[in-house]
Amino acid sequence: MTNYYCGLVLKPHKQKQNTQLEIGMGKQTVIKTKGQGRHFKRNAILISLLAAINTSYAAEQANDDVEVIEVRGIRSSTAENLAIKRLSAATVDAITAEDIGKFPDKNVADSLQRVSGVLIDRDGGEGSRVSIRGTSPDWTLTQLNGNYIASSGSGTPTRSFNYTLLPSSMIKSVEVYKSAEARIDEGGIGGTVILHTRKPLEMEANSGALSAEVTYDDVSEDTKPQVNVLYSWKNDDENFGVLAGFTRQDRTVTTITNNASHWRFHSDTVEGAERPALVDQATGEVYNNVWAPRAMSVNNSNQDRTRDGYQVAVQWAPSDRLDLNFNYFGAKLGYDQTGQSITFAEWNDNHNPYYGIVLDGDTVVAYGNGDNGLLNDNNWGDADVNGGVPVRRGLLSPQLTGRERFGESKSNTYDFEGTYYGDTYSVTVKLGHTEAEGGTSKETYANIDARLGSVNSWLWSIENGKPSYEVSTDLATDKEAYQYYDWFDSYSSENEDSEDYIQTDVKFDLDGSFFTRLYVGGKYRDHEIKGIRNDFRWDDGIADNGGYRGYLPGTEWFHNPDFHPDAPTLVSDHVVDNSAGDTGAFNFLAFDFGALDNYLKENFSQTVVPTLSGTYALEEKIWSVYTQADFEWQDFRGNVGVRYVNTELSTLTYDDVIGQDDDDTDPNERSSDGSEVLPSFNLAWDATEDLVVRFAAARTMARVSYSDLSQAESYGPPVNINSPDSWTGRGNGTSVNTGLEPMLSDQFDLGIEWYYGDGSALGATLFSKDISNLPISTVEIVEREHDCCNGPIEVEMNTKVGGGDAKSEGLELFFQHSFDNGFGILTNYTYTDTSTSEVSTDGQKTEAEIPGTAKHQYNVSVYFENDDFSVRASYNWKDDRANGIHQGYNLYTKDYGQLDVNASYNLTEDLSFTASVVNLTEEVEEGYWKQSNRFTYNQYSGRRFYLGANYNF
Repeated sequence: MTNYYCGLVLKPHKQKQNTQLEIGMGKQTVIKTKGQGRHFKRNAILISLLAAINTSYAAEQANDDVEVIEVRGIRSSTAENLAIKRLSAATVDAITAEDIGKFPDKNVADSLQRVSGVLIDRDGGEGSRVSIRGTSPDWTLTQLNGNYIASSGSGTPTRSFNYTLLPSSMIKSVEVYKSAEARIDEGGIGGTVILHTRKPLEMEANSGALSAEVTYDDVSEDTKPQVNVLYSWKNDDENFGVLAGFTRQDRTVTTITNNASHWRFHSDTVEGAERPALVDQATGEVYNNVWAPRAMSVNNSNQDRTRDGYQVAVQWAPSDRLDLNFNYFGAKLGYDQTGQSITFAEWNDNHNPYYGIVLDGDTVVAYGNGDNGLLNDNNWGDADVNGGVPVRRGLLSPQLTGRERFGESKSNTYDFEGTYYGDTYSVTVKLGHTEAEGGTSKETYANIDARLGSVNSWLWSIENGKPSYEVSTDLATDKEAYQYYDWFDSYSSENEDSEDYIQTDVKFDLDGSFFTRLYVGGKYRDHEIKGIRNDFRWDDGIADNGGYRGYLPGTEWFHNPDFHPDAPTLVSDHVVDNSAGDTGAFNFLAFDFGALDNYLKENFSQTVVPTLSGTYALEEKIWSVYTQADFEWQDFRGNVGVRYVNTELSTLTYDDVIGQDDDDTDPNERSSDGSEVLPSFNLAWDATEDLVVRFAAARTMARVSYSDLSQAESYGPPVNINSPDSWTGRGNGTSVNTGLEPMLSDQFDLGIEWYYGDGSALGATLFSKDISNLPISTVEIVEREHDCCNGPIEVEMNTKVGGGDAKSEGLELFFQHSFDNGFGILTNYTYTDTSTSEVSTDGQKTEAEIPGTAKHQYNVSVYFENDDFSVRASYNWKDDRANGIHQGYNLYTKDYGQLDVNASYNLTEDLSFTASVVNLTEEVEEGYWKQSNRFTYNQYSGRRFYLGANYNF
């Protein structure tokens, strides 16, 4: 008899009597039957389903069990996803590759966003971080084959995985666990994402795939190549195999951005207002109790990305009872980047530049400097300050800014797994090491200002939520308008993330009438992150012009109009093209980093000095043990378990004491430890052969973000550090709190799923998460030592405290249908409602909304597939999304929808041609602060086109 289910064709032969079933967690799917079963799980359709989930098992057992006719493509992939979801005891969604080396999207995170309840952040138009069910990306745990995978970048490492590092072509499947199981590592309040790679004994001998592709980006207008190679071999006995893979992906990422920054409250009547009331210099009108940004800028970032991926897998099964696996997975991302921007700023209020103010309620949405020649020699004060050097009185715009960096991130993971199968038990031992390095070998930042009699005018507006500019011709095209070099900084940074782990799992098959399987296990992890920053200091060998930091250019270049390179020579003849995308940005002149490098090398000597305040180290030693029992009774199945975890934390930082040299700073070492007990329960009721009802309950945890644990404490007095007698009031600072406890979530799921046809289903799930120990920003009054004063000073220290509570609850709906004529549809909708958390310290109440929250989101994918051709259009939309707190109020990304299209044509059984378009309708991402008319940014990273060929053998 041939079974057709979920789009896969399977021909069952004789069935073994002593096999077993495991789904997910990197385990090999195996079928278990104990004679004649009573329930749906053990009938012939189930055997077909299980083989569909893992055709590798069916291939291994083909001589005795099942002959598999594997159908490739969209329909089989979506059917496999549905089968995994149906048979799991937990709440799980899955994504499987449509073919070897062919994942549904160009980026794994882009595929994950099509799962209900999943949101992503983007970097250069590519998915970078993943949020699940209204929680922070730091609360999503990502694993490779069931273990942690390290990732790092140019900033402090985060708990969230950087998906831009990951080549999707090397991933076989992904599982998203939305409910917890005791045997899964802790760390994901939102959920756990498990990435699976291929094994050689799962594949045919001398099989693999080769693909080549070109991509075109409509912003950079560059065409770049991509290539993927995978080869798998195994011996005639099919008990030893080797798999190797390599991928190279090149892309030029150009992102056009507009920013409105430093929003402040202006008032002459409200005590504590940040700035005085605004006065329109053209009309004399006074604007009280209004909000206005201090700066508006246009930015163009051009990044050359080179992504390499490597995989080597060795598998040896010397007997039916022993299976040994070694896996290496490596990824490298190079990102050399040049950023250019022009900024219209008011930094000092010394020369009020507000002309033509336009108000929308209490929000300034337009102003300019007027064509009044304000930029003149009056910007320089008398030469009797700072040792005879003229001092700037104020900073007037515009500023031309350049940022250049050369960055690279690398991740390497090595793991070994050995499993011994007894008659009624199995023992698995895993050990491994994962490491990542990321940072910049050099990063340079520099400004040039328009000054000294430049007659220019500018006006910006954010009315109707879109920026527009009126800029005089000289500012946009004449390098002579930029007369003064302003500020300079040059440095390098390096960050490391690593983990060593060892794990033992024992599984017992039980003959009881209720409990069918028992798991017990333990794991030890030693996790470290480290970081260092080096300043590039330049010295003329004659004078110390750098102030307490001691590097040149420093305060001298900042203050002295005669001590700088001829500024116009640092402006390139190249005009930055910002015409792509509907952002409102305009074209402007570019900073010339080659000219700056030549000037520095010709006039100064360079030394490299570590910056202690940028040096940190953190170590977590984590012990965990668990037990979990699977059960089955009548039409009910599920699992119940508990996980115990102990974490020992130690950190090392160097305080950044403003006004003091780093050499006077001692290391600050902190430590803490704590334990948690995490119970979990999953229940699935097969109410009929087509209907599954689910319930899940668990306590989960997520550790505090690295940035809240490893940053240097920074503080200083409130006035001139060179005049101790004038010191009054309190200083200001920021500090970490290593005593912060992990966030805990008591969560519940209730769902129903109807599998009404081949590859077709619909369902609904209610979820709720009660989160406690949420870190909240607050201010504490502390005493600190400082060289400026004779004795300790009081500091208003901004820090984090625990005790915040939050709630995330919502509804997920999904519908999937495969039509007989080759068409199909997949759609889902998620509603998420997150409460605001509060904490009160010293009478001060601070509020925060959970980052990663969008109230509404939906996905619609429509496809057509036959033997020769397939096409899929996928649309993802998400509502306004909370992104954290800025100046006490929420930042949001506005609602955003994106349409992607993929097509494939099979010329032969093994050769196909592919075409894809990402962001077909050229959507622009936008953000705002507190309320929708307070624009903060928009950005466009382009529409991308792909054309390629795949050959399988």
